[in-house]
Amino acid sequence: MAVEAIVSVVLQKVTDMLKGQSLTQNKLLVYEVQEIMKSLDSMRDLIMISTKVVNQQAEEYLQAVYTVEDGIEKFTLNVVRRRKVFGFLTNHIFFFDNLNSCIKIHQNIKNTLTKLKDHEHVPNEGKKEEKCSETRATDHVSFSYSCNEEVMQIVGIKERFHQMKNTSSFSYKEEEMGIFGLRKDVDTVVNQLTNNCEHVVLIVGLGGIGKTTLARTIYKHRDIKQRFQFRVWVSVLEDYATKDILLSVLKAMDSVTEKCSNKDDEETMKFKVSEYLKNTRYLIILDGANNYSNILEDIKEAFPHVRNGSKLVLTSTQNMELKTTHVNLFLHCMMPLSEDDSWKMFKEKVGRKNSWDLVTPESKQAILLSCKGLPLNIVLLAGLFSLTDPNRWSRIFCGMQNSMDVLSLCYNDLSDNLKVCLLYLVLFPKEFDIPVRRLLRLWVAEGFVKHNSTHVYLEDIAQTYFDELVNRNMLQISKLRSDNSPRRCFVLGVLHDYLLVKAKETNLFHTYHNLINGEDNSSLKVRRMVEYESPKREHVSKNISFHKKSQAKSSLFNPSNLRTYVSFNHQQPDYMQANRIGNFLGNIINDGLGLLRVLDLEGVYKPILPENIGNLCNLRYLGLRLTYLDSLPPSVGELAHLETLDLKHTCIDELPCSIFKMKKLHHLHLNEMRLNMQLPSSLKLLTLWGLFLDKKVPIKDGLDKLDHLRELGITFHLPSNQEDLMNWIANLTDLRSLRLRSKDNLGYPSDLMFRSMSNLGQLSHLNLLGRLEKLPDYNEFPPTLKVLTLSISLLKSDPMETIGQLPCLTVLRLLGQSYIGKEMVCVQGGFSRLKVLKMWMLKELESWVVEEGSMQSLKHLEIRCCEKLHSIPTTLLQQAQLENLVLTGMPQAFATDVERLKSDHTWMTIKQWKFPPLPWEQGDSTLVNHS
Repeated sequence: MAVEAIVSVVLQKVTDMLKGQSLTQNKLLVYEVQEIMKSLDSMRDLIMISTKVVNQQAEEYLQAVYTVEDGIEKFTLNVVRRRKVFGFLTNHIFFFDNLNSCIKIHQNIKNTLTKLKDHEHVPNEGKKEEKCSETRATDHVSFSYSCNEEVMQIVGIKERFHQMKNTSSFSYKEEEMGIFGLRKDVDTVVNQLTNNCEHVVLIVGLGGIGKTTLARTIYKHRDIKQRFQFRVWVSVLEDYATKDILLSVLKAMDSVTEKCSNKDDEETMKFKVSEYLKNTRYLIILDGANNYSNILEDIKEAFPHVRNGSKLVLTSTQNMELKTTHVNLFLHCMMPLSEDDSWKMFKEKVGRKNSWDLVTPESKQAILLSCKGLPLNIVLLAGLFSLTDPNRWSRIFCGMQNSMDVLSLCYNDLSDNLKVCLLYLVLFPKEFDIPVRRLLRLWVAEGFVKHNSTHVYLEDIAQTYFDELVNRNMLQISKLRSDNSPRRCFVLGVLHDYLLVKAKETNLFHTYHNLINGEDNSSLKVRRMVEYESPKREHVSKNISFHKKSQAKSSLFNPSNLRTYVSFNHQQPDYMQANRIGNFLGNIINDGLGLLRVLDLEGVYKPILPENIGNLCNLRYLGLRLTYLDSLPPSVGELAHLETLDLKHTCIDELPCSIFKMKKLHHLHLNEMRLNMQLPSSLKLLTLWGLFLDKKVPIKDGLDKLDHLRELGITFHLPSNQEDLMNWIANLTDLRSLRLRSKDNLGYPSDLMFRSMSNLGQLSHLNLLGRLEKLPDYNEFPPTLKVLTLSISLLKSDPMETIGQLPCLTVLRLLGQSYIGKEMVCVQGGFSRLKVLKMWMLKELESWVVEEGSMQSLKHLEIRCCEKLHSIPTTLLQQAQLENLVLTGMPQAFATDVERLKSDHTWMTIKQWKFPPLPWEQGDSTLVNHS
């Protein structure tokens, strides 16, 4: 059950907190802490015994565990606060106080255990029959820990992860993100959308049949991109408001029309939308429009049928009998896969080609019956089989024979930590593209990630969690980086609905609207609060703030117990919301110990942070990206437990000197900001991005203390001495991503020194901006380099022979004046793994030769504003692998010649954007002659 997973993770988290407190060497206090941890272990075991818990009893269990969590967290935070004031004297001054607190906590746990035992009436008979279907169905790996062990371990995680990498179809490749068995549907709907027939296309089918997957594929289809000038994707909630839909469309129009606001009335919104769309060929996709009859009626005035080929697409699980009188509508009914296609898809997703003899005809039929021809069921069940030793597949069949649905079967097979991490995803709006960076750090900050002896950093364990959920097909990758690593992910709608029910059962989170209006009747303490953007409820936020008097409507909501606040209310500007957030945080701090662990305001416009925010000493994650804040309160440096501070895309240009008191800080994202302070040797930053460096910032005995960095992004102005910088970087052996930008005092590109990086064995991304005297030899580059970006390098010698020898290179970007020569030759055998090549603004380039056997893996080629280039080599244009060719700002004769020579399978896009000269190019015709 979800309750058991929550209980297990919460008890694990508070045990970790106790272990992290060095209270004293006194044996009596140490003994009491150990006894508390033993009792926590007993509590976990007691609750885990019950595999069938009625809702009322489940709530009692959670209430008991949350009470224990509150007591332990308040105790440990008190220790932290006192240590900040009294230092090493803390353990002596407050010995008796700490001892009494421990005894009280221990007694409360024992009392709780007694009460839970009184409620425990689970019959022993029949448990063996229930175990197969009601506990983890496969039961092929045990997950256990002991609160008394020095290092807790997740038994089997490492073995399972390596096994799945080697034996399943695990991949982030774009092909794997495609659709199986839906190609006819794609062809049918794309054909319908590219002709001038019906204005409305309705896609209907059962939940899990692939409607959203089909719609996403169509939305990204190159024929669709070329045909429609304006495309918008809208996820429609069950309790939708017409203004929700209109606001989503208006936001997409922001770049081409006036700013929109949820304060506009519905008729004004409809007028704005229709005025823009009436002269545009548009495609609007409304995903999850189950009540499509009412939706079509509500929005018809906003989306005019102007007979120019514009289309409105809706997906719905509603009965396939058409319930609308809309005459200009094309109905596409999606049908379940045939048994043959279902089995083919299942086997392809599972892999394990040599193990199918173990599947009997009866077992095969059980799989097909469970899947019902629905692609979602097939891929979920295939993910489960792919992670299981074939000799243990019988365990899964046992669960299937007990009539468990596929979603429950796959969910119950997860470890407790993975269950909670998966449930956490429903905090994000349905169909929301979640940044992977953000998700993994939130998991860590919430305490969902369990320590083990294999990995030093929790971030690495979180990555294995993510990979396993992707491999199980419970997480979908929606956007890839250039090197095919995942950038964004989402949960399919049917799975989101299933998980949302479980999240509500466990009161995993509450919504801002329900809490302040007294609509949330839960008796549990509120742990997490999420605010969504919904114009339907705009009247709420006009008059109600997070002040104590507003809590009269919901007396159960006590913000002092809150652990997480996440806002997706991204209205710009919304000063009322900014003030409300400030009041809310102030109330948390003023009500006593701030237990908040996560404050994620990414995208919220200029939220107001209280001056005493440093009192939130339990805070692990402070996300202020894209808030455009101007400053931070000085007390932010007092956040002793902070792990992530994200200030990217803000207007903050200075950090308080106390910032590096945060010894647990791992990820620091800045906005080209200077740090004028001494760094403690205890700081173990993994990410430092957006730093500005000049001669005032010490590198020796300063920045070089940061020797665990994995991601480093620096803009620097060092006209005379870059050697210290390069020597420091050369010793960052854990580095995976590096961006160096050399600028002068006016912000123009300047000289950039390059020192050998051959010993940086994990560096895969390298981005260099600045004038290079010469390109280094290929053996001076990192041996694992996958992505190389050069900008304003002003290289005079052809770089392609050297770069072509980099063995792992998959993406090459030669941007703005990176090469100023006239000829470029790619020799035979070079660029063996290159898949993406971008050449922008190589203004002197005239001739480009690609010899036979070079760039044979190239899939995507983009050429922008290389006006003097005569042609693209025919050997490249005729290659079978080349899929996409993009020409931007190129002469018409050039584009016509390329169109004639390219292969039919290569898709070509022509753009005629105009690019103004860069600031340092204006009035400087001699730029290319700089030495």
